[in-house]
Amino acid sequence: MTIASLFLALVVGTWNGEWFPSGRAEHRASDEVERETIRAAGQMLRDGLAKIDPSGGEDVVLCLNEVRDAETAEALCREIGRTNLSVCVVTGYRRRDRFDQQQDVIMTTLPVVKGSWSRWKTWKDAQPPRGYARADVVVSPTVTATVYAVHLKSNYGQTTEAIANENRLKRGRAIGQLVEQEQPKRGKYRAPVVIAGDFNADRFSPEFASEPLFKVLDAAKFIDSFDGLDASKRITHPGRGRGAGSTLDYVVSRGLSPQGPPVVVPALRISDHSAVFVRLVP
Repeated sequence: MTIASLFLALVVGTWNGEWFPSGRAEHRASDEVERETIRAAGQMLRDGLAKIDPSGGEDVVLCLNEVRDAETAEALCREIGRTNLSVCVVTGYRRRDRFDQQQDVIMTTLPVVKGSWSRWKTWKDAQPPRGYARADVVVSPTVTATVYAVHLKSNYGQTTEAIANENRLKRGRAIGQLVEQEQPKRGKYRAPVVIAGDFNADRFSPEFASEPLFKVLDAAKFIDSFDGLDASKRITHPGRGRGAGSTLDYVVSRGLSPQGPPVVVPALRISDHSAVFVRLVP
């Protein structure tokens, strides 16, 4: 019996909430404002799921970035209102003497074998920030897929070519660690793997032509769900700042393939990133 005979499709979504739910770094908006932001974000994600899965019958994995904490993640999950959707991983990154307000989150409707998170390996010269959330989810009775949620180093404050090179190295090392963790055994790849999140690099822009992370993913046979899509339909960071009009948020996979183009849903005033939804099939 094959995976295809048991498993029809999996919807994977990713979204960077931009300091969710306050919308500002190191800031707490009023309770009323944050409740409304969570409600609006839940509606936005619910609408995106409805566009890619009108029947509402497919299983879902959501990989979210820049969420304040577990309480916020649980509140957002309730607002999305998807049957059986639950929070399975919330990272616990710290900044100095406090918890970071940019945590990664994985939610899913699937059974979870194990949910975990980790910081990146330690490097002396170019240390990637944060780390990754990971969930091993049961996609069929005989197949478990591994899903990673990542938020890679940004180019914020990048003023010299030396800093740019260091940022590229940090992103490449982070993705390289995941690829190394999922190396094939005896020449065969393991179960399906999905990496989703804010890569903070645009695969399709000449500015990022020397970006190592995409070369690493290509060499490891990961499929980018945006491949072949018209430029106007793959913008995930539409406005504000240097990266406006870029493709920064990705769902890449190995062992599962995109079925149809991704659905990109603008987050309007909630975040500077749009949400991305992809249907993956065996």
